[in-house]
Amino acid sequence: MKRKGFFGTGNAKAMVVLFFAALSLGSCAKKQEEKQFDTLAVVLPANAIGVPIVYLAKEKGYFEEEGLKPDFVTVTATNTIEPLSIGKVDVTLQGIIPGLSYAAQGADVKVFAGTASGGNYIFCRPENAEKYQDLANWDGIKFGTIRLSTSEVVTRSSLSKLGVKDVTYVEIDQMPNIVEAVRKGSVDIGSVPAEFSQSLKDLGLTTLFPMTTLAPEYVCCREVAYSKALETKRGAFVKFVAAQLRAYKDLKQNPDETIRILAKASSQSEDFVRDVIYNLGTNGDRSFNPDPNLNGVRDVYQTLKDLDYIEKRGIEVPDIVDITIYKDALDDIIKRFPDDPIYRELAAVYQVNNL
Repeated sequence: MKRKGFFGTGNAKAMVVLFFAALSLGSCAKKQEEKQFDTLAVVLPANAIGVPIVYLAKEKGYFEEEGLKPDFVTVTATNTIEPLSIGKVDVTLQGIIPGLSYAAQGADVKVFAGTASGGNYIFCRPENAEKYQDLANWDGIKFGTIRLSTSEVVTRSSLSKLGVKDVTYVEIDQMPNIVEAVRKGSVDIGSVPAEFSQSLKDLGLTTLFPMTTLAPEYVCCREVAYSKALETKRGAFVKFVAAQLRAYKDLKQNPDETIRILAKASSQSEDFVRDVIYNLGTNGDRSFNPDPNLNGVRDVYQTLKDLDYIEKRGIEVPDIVDITIYKDALDDIIKRFPDDPIYRELAAVYQVNNL
């Protein structure tokens, strides 16, 4: 008597064929699934705390869940707008000034979202703190700043509007050198990001107030796209923002988890991350709302024109800011989570910032 095999004698060949056919179909299905992911080439700053919701979205897998597989290139350079302007990459995350400057010259770049607003401190030597708390005493001061930094542009614009006009702006090449210049007394007042808060204390310097005292909710770092990529990969950009919106909710509602993730990603202590992200006394009144903030960008752009820092070629802010990517992503998120208060709040803020 013939012994039946595992598949049985009569159906063995058919079952083997079906088995390998299923494997083949599974492989094809997997390949098709992989093809459904959109891609974007994204230049990611090495400083995870500077762009926390992007790192959160990355570490928690939100980009993949939204159907996107970003190709992240991590760099320490502060200005990566040039490779973006020629299409070497699709997205950069950096200070607002380079993107606006290139766009004003007709480069193929567009702002489509934000990464941070606020976040700088005005500081001085302790013996001058009481005097300089009052802006009426700022006439004749020397202000240490980096040329074409957000800090310089916001300070110039704000002080002019507040009637403080007799200020000498001393250009200094690096933030640590601004701190040292104030410490030595070669300049009276300086401005540095909130990450320098502890260093200021260690050196015996005094924080006067966050820069938002001069300009509430001023825009800082933005997300900038290669314009042609924005047209051809629009769906990918919407997914890129949607993942960040989900991470923003985590940042607002899950501080302990957020701090753990960012401390590991940045190789900083959890206390340092907490101070920079959440502590209102040390974070420079910083916000990480991903809203593009058309109105805030318009203010900075106008200041650049007023200071003759950019050529006046007739290119205006609506030409270089695309608010529809963010709006589409936010609408999609609200459709999926209609009762979530964080997303509803973002929708209300959008109306104020962009319309």
